[in-house]
This record gives sequence, C-alpha cells and structure tokens, in this order.
Amino acid sequence: MISLSDRVLLMATGEIECPGTEGPASLRWSWLADLYSHPVWGLVTIPGFSVPVGCKIAMLCRDMSTGTVHSLSARWDAVDRLAAIGVGRAPSAALYAWSAVADSTVDAHDYLGGHQFSGAEAVAAAFWAHLAAKSAPVAEACIAAAIEAWDSRLHLSSTRGAVA
Repeated sequence: MISLSDRVLLMATGEIECPGTEGPASLRWSWLADLYSHPVWGLVTIPGFSVPVGCKIAMLCRDMSTGTVHSLSARWDAVDRLAAIGVGRAPSAALYAWSAVADSTVDAHDYLGGHQFSGAEAVAAAFWAHLAAKSAPVAEACIAAAIEAWDSRLHLSSTRGAVA
C-alpha cells in the first residue's frame, strides 16, 4: 500500500490524478475556495496560517467566474505580495499553506489571461500542509474529505442535464 505522502507526491508530479484539475472552471474555483476555507479540510485549519486570509482567498476564488479581469488581477496581485510575506514568516506547516496561496496566484493570472491552469501545485501544497501540521490519521482524513468533496462535485456536474 502506498503511503499518503507518496500519493501526494505522485499527485504533484502528475503521475496520478490530482483533484480539482479538470472540469468546468467555475466548479474548480469553487472547490479551490473550499480548499482554503472549509472548516474541516481547508487551510484555515493549519496552525500558523491566517484564518481571515484563508477566507479572503476563498472569496476571491469564488469571484473568479463572475468578476472583471482587471479587478480580479489587482486583487490577486495583492494576494501574491501577501503570500511572499507569509512564506517568510511562517512555521513549517504554514509554509506549505502559503506556498499554496502563491501557486493559486499563478493559476489565477493564467486563468485571467485566457490560459489553462491545473491547480495541481496549489492542491499538493495544501495537502502537504495537512501532512506537516497534523498526525497521519487526521491528515489522511482531511485529505480524503477534500478529495471526496471534489469527486462529489465533479460527479454532480457531469450528471447535470443528463437525460434519465
């Protein structure tokens, strides 16, 4: 059986499927929002990571499908600067959370520029934050809940409008 840390590494390298990397952009940004703010499996549960910042980033992720490019780009620029500050001051587990923030800013700018984005780096960094901050069983439960939430959303999205 493969260890959880090995599975996360394989997700990060693209050798196995990483949640949140396919499907409609609005669905992906919504799940990424929860990756920051969910009370059980979000980065807001990582000691040393800012709950208000996690909630603000989640709100920004949710705005990705409805906001204007210029406004969103400026807001993501501010988040990118905040991530640079956070990385320099964070304890080890929170360092991964701040790395996820930095990776999300790259994805946001790619998306706003009309390019494809995967989100895999942000997801892997978020999962590493759980692994670094929590005991193995707790981290595994958080990561499994995040993956299940993604699978449920993707499944619901793929069955919408289907003829029964």
